[in-house]
This record gives sequence, structure tokens and C-alpha cells, in this order.
Amino acid sequence: MLRTPKTKKVSNHPTRQRLLTAVVEMMDTTPPEDIHSEYVLRETGISRGSLYHHYEDFTELLEDAMLYRFSSGVEASTAAIENIVEMSHDRDEFFALLEGVTRATQDRKRSDIRFDRARMLAMAQHNLRFWAKLGAVQDRLTDALTECIAQAQDKGWANSQVQARTLAVFIQAYTLGKIVDDVGERPMDDSDWENLITLIADRALSSKVDR
Repeated sequence: MLRTPKTKKVSNHPTRQRLLTAVVEMMDTTPPEDIHSEYVLRETGISRGSLYHHYEDFTELLEDAMLYRFSSGVEASTAAIENIVEMSHDRDEFFALLEGVTRATQDRKRSDIRFDRARMLAMAQHNLRFWAKLGAVQDRLTDALTECIAQAQDKGWANSQVQARTLAVFIQAYTLGKIVDDVGERPMDDSDWENLITLIADRALSSKVDR
């Protein structure tokens, strides 16, 4: 059953930030499910009463730490995406820059980011509080991609037969989808995957299909 979100008691308080920073740093080496409140309180020296004054429960602290990590990546991606159309002089340059951004997210060394995102999606399924927070961050990324593609459509560079937001979601879907290979024992050839992405971009996103 989905949980109804509650309003936080305190925002941007030093104690709250200290707890959040500690858990974010722990997640660099430890999965969220293995981080326990006792360890966080011992490492920060913060009392259990203070923890529950700033967070509804310990799970909310874990959720906010995961969102913080995800948000950092979203901010970097949106900054790069927002400059693509301005930097592009033609269709080919636009797609080259867009592919560069999407390929960076698919690097094998960034599999931990894909696992974090998959974990968050699973957590949100039965938690309305986290669903709402994750949705707000996710929308920022989708909105940035949508605006980028819409501008390219206006210039005649991108496929106008499909809505810009649909294309933006599609790009994210095949990027996250590489997690299927992350867990395989016989990984595919990364260059072959990149060639496939280029083909997809040319066939599904390019304005060539309009003609």
C-alpha cells in the first residue's frame, strides 16, 4: 500500500545536512540496504531523537541520500543537454553531441549509477512519499531532454512525427536498459552497443525519417 507523504519538520538545518552528507558518503561503498541507523548515529554523533526530529523515519534519510546522488547526476546531465542545441550548427552536429551525452551515461564504469536508478524505481513502487520526490527529480531530466529535442524539431533536425517528450523518455529507457548487460556473465561488445545506439538515433530520432 502506498504511504501518504508527510511534511518535513525542519528544512536545511545543519543537523539534517550532517546526517544527509554522512549517508551520501557511505553510499559510495555501501548499498543502502546495508546502511543502518545505529551506524549513522555512531559516525555522526547525533542522537536518535534528533534523527527523528528531522526525518519521519530512517528510510526517509536513505531516500533523501539516494535522491541527492541522483540529483547531482541530473544537474550535470541537464547542464550538458541545455547547451546542445546552442552549440550545434546542423543536424549532424546536434546528434553527435546528443549521442555524446547519452553514451557517457552508458559507460560500463557507470553501472553503479544504473543500479542506483533501478533501485530507486523499485523503492518508489509502494512508497508514495518517495514516488513524489523521485518524480520531481526525474521530471527535471525529462523536461531538459524534451526541450532540447523540441528545439531540434523546430529547426528541422529531429523527427517531428513523434512527440518530443516521448523521444526524451525513449532515450532514457535505452540508457537505463543497459543494466540488463551489467549483470550478465558474458558482456556484449560495447562498441557494437554504441553502433546500435547510433543506428537507433538515426532511424528513430533523426529528421531523415520525415522525408
